[in-house]
Amino acid sequence: MKELLIILCVSLLIAKHAQATDLSADVLVRYENETGQNNLAVRKRMRLIAALNLKHQFSQKWVFNAQARTGLKNKQNVPALTFHRFTEQNQPDNDIFISRLYTKASFDKLAVYAGKIPWKTHQVTDLFWDRDLNPIGLHLDYRLNSAYKLSFASFKPLDGATGTVGHMSILQLNTKLDTQFGTITLAPWLVNYQGQEGAEFAKRDTAQDNRFIRLSAALKSGKWQVGADLGRSIQQLSINVPTELANQKLSYTLELKHGNLKHTGSYLTQLKYLHVERFAVVSEFAQNASSRFATSNFKGWDLRIRHRLNKRSWIGARLSKTERLIGTPEQSIRFRIETKYSF
Repeated sequence: MKELLIILCVSLLIAKHAQATDLSADVLVRYENETGQNNLAVRKRMRLIAALNLKHQFSQKWVFNAQARTGLKNKQNVPALTFHRFTEQNQPDNDIFISRLYTKASFDKLAVYAGKIPWKTHQVTDLFWDRDLNPIGLHLDYRLNSAYKLSFASFKPLDGATGTVGHMSILQLNTKLDTQFGTITLAPWLVNYQGQEGAEFAKRDTAQDNRFIRLSAALKSGKWQVGADLGRSIQQLSINVPTELANQKLSYTLELKHGNLKHTGSYLTQLKYLHVERFAVVSEFAQNASSRFATSNFKGWDLRIRHRLNKRSWIGARLSKTERLIGTPEQSIRFRIETKYSF
């Protein structure tokens, strides 16, 4: 709560003395029903995700952004507060903290993001990096021409609310081409993660060095889009792992998308198939929205449908069914109904 009060006071002070300040907020309420697990109990609960956003335009080139958000300080890819439980389960922490705090500088062909930044590398889905995680570092976009953009990122992922663990560097070339079949986007990228031992909270794979080659690609035609995120680890593992997991380094997500949420009455439908092998991602930073029991070493389907009610709100449902690839059998069926309001 202290962090929320700080950012609110700063926001109001800046807004009082500046014309170029935007203060906004959004609230999402979600019902979650998680069943079908082999080794985990059924879990049903109501959750809340809320964020307060500040944007201040110092000049045409310089913009300051800050966000205070609900969630768990020590597991920041879980942005929700649990406010009601229908089944017996432990009550998770309920925190409010500053999740983003960064400056954007825009020049002729260059854009620079510095601070506690949002994820800016292009990906079709969140398979490799969960967008609720905001690392500390730098991201640069350099526009080569109308079709090509070069991106570079260097940052330290978070270990809890204030600590960091390891270092990640990313180089990506983004190509967008208009063809008779639609707009094609191709974005190959290289990732280097330098691990660090001794993490207090973010312990899954963060002590292990890893390198990846990845490709995000999509074809968009009208309201339809077919996309994919593909990747493979090219790192020789320096830790002892079971033989059956040693070569588990491939990940891919295939997505079929239709519609958008731009106008009142519109629908957005997304159907994904996910396959994430054990060392194909850094497990601590990968998407956790589809599977309850893991962020790697699983496969499954994810269907999400949303409907725009008006300019400020939408309602939707999501169904995910996943199972473990190798090891002790586990599976999960996760169903959600949610609505979001922005003001």
